[in-house]
Amino acid sequence: MPALMARVRRWYRRLLDGDARAGRDTLVALLALTVVLGLLPIVLPYSWPPSALVLPRVVGGLVLPRGRLLVLVCAALAGSVLGAVVQDPRGVRLGVTVVLAATGATVLVANRFRHRLGLLGTQGDSMLLELAEHTRTLARLPDRLLDWHFDSALAPAGGASFSGDFLLCAHRPEDDLLELLLVDVSGKGSRAAARSTHLSGAFAMLLGRVPPEAFLPAANDHLVRMGWEDHFATAVHLALRPTTGEYRLFNAGHPSPVRYRRADNTWEPSPSGGPALGLLPGAPYPGTTGRLTHGDSLLLFSDGLVEVPGRDLDEGVGRLLAAAEPEVRSHRTQQELTRGAAERLVRTVARNVSDDRTLVLVRRVGTPG
Repeated sequence: MPALMARVRRWYRRLLDGDARAGRDTLVALLALTVVLGLLPIVLPYSWPPSALVLPRVVGGLVLPRGRLLVLVCAALAGSVLGAVVQDPRGVRLGVTVVLAATGATVLVANRFRHRLGLLGTQGDSMLLELAEHTRTLARLPDRLLDWHFDSALAPAGGASFSGDFLLCAHRPEDDLLELLLVDVSGKGSRAAARSTHLSGAFAMLLGRVPPEAFLPAANDHLVRMGWEDHFATAVHLALRPTTGEYRLFNAGHPSPVRYRRADNTWEPSPSGGPALGLLPGAPYPGTTGRLTHGDSLLLFSDGLVEVPGRDLDEGVGRLLAAAEPEVRSHRTQQELTRGAAERLVRTVARNVSDDRTLVLVRRVGTPG
């Protein structure tokens, strides 16, 4: 049995890799199965359903290229028509033939996208899962870094694995520099997620490899060269020096990050920056400087977390800050702070929102001296 399973796996890999012989053998096997499933309802009309002809079509839609799948679909439809002619054409057989025709059309439409990509079986699904995992790896924040606590939560619209928001992190200990980038791509759904996936890879190549003040101008130039009509991206870029708490913020049309001052329990929004990425060639992106002392925090978030249609954006920001204040005012230890504060805030502030929601919490643990 193990040897047989190993042979089956090798054959399946050959089939998905486009091996011509494996493809022909699969078509022959599915055609033979179609003939058998077409004859069984004639021989055993009361114990075998004619709708079983759907099975080879579904399998063929996954593993066969478009031309061979069309042959299989036609063979299954012919088998159903033959059964209706041999038996009484009235009643359920006519309905089954119509259902099989509709199923064949559906399988062909679904196969069209696989054919364009040159992917068979579950290769496309596997690639997307690996890509999603790679994106999550790029967004991974440090677990422990001196007296700092970092926490983030990303909630894609509809619970999908891909989002129009993405987060990147680059840490250069030798330069005492940690960079965080939060980007929100315009639009919603799969198209925004596709552009987000593209940009996350491109921006990951830049982040940490160019000076912080040069990152957003370079990112803007990239989007301008892409020439995406009516599409843009907003971004906020944090460059932090962990040993001193000094930081610089660069903003490209994104909701302004908000700093919490533990010394006087106040919130301070950062100034706005330049325009969204991709709109204006050569746009400037001036930086804002500051310093986080012990007990201070910084919130970075996307507009999906605070934006409510028909309401002022400041109202949503105020709701977020009210929910975040108990978290950032706490004197709890760093270990206790790692228990999903960002996720709690996302669930509290924007639980049922049809938009991507992202929150990053940066806190320097301790009490002011």
